[in-house]
Amino acid sequence: MRTSDALRNFIRSTATAMVAAGLVFSPAVAKSGNGNGNAGGKNAAAVDKSNPASGIPANELGALNGFFHASSKALAHASPKSEIGKVEAYGNLLASFLTPQKGTIPPTLAQVAAALKAAANKPLSVTIIEAVDAKLAATNPSLATSIASYAGGATGLATAIHGAI
Repeated sequence: MRTSDALRNFIRSTATAMVAAGLVFSPAVAKSGNGNGNAGGKNAAAVDKSNPASGIPANELGALNGFFHASSKALAHASPKSEIGKVEAYGNLLASFLTPQKGTIPPTLAQVAAALKAAANKPLSVTIIEAVDAKLAATNPSLATSIASYAGGATGLATAIHGAI
């Protein structure tokens, strides 16, 4: 047997032994919730109450998924050209629409809806719009108050924006 054949046989047998050991011993050393398929007694599809988009599949959120997972620091420093920055621009327009400043011309509902549509790459439902508004309101108390004061509340506002898209 040549040296290269002996080396190949050694590598094959070692690799086979390592795979077999991993298959045999991994359940024995697995801990609850360590990514080995054990949700630690929790429903993997459980709703995260801190995330307003929780329960909406990521494939329906598309580009907005990053916005829902961004920290407040990331939201504050997002580039205006990024999807997160575009959602922040939508939030600013929404605030101006709901509480126009004296001496300014507030944006129209169509302009507000167009700003949100520009940040999304998937169709927007009333549920998604309401979730975006809730995330924005969580970091902006005056926006939260304005949304709550809108005729029909958050759902009425999301329905109006959806109708303007």
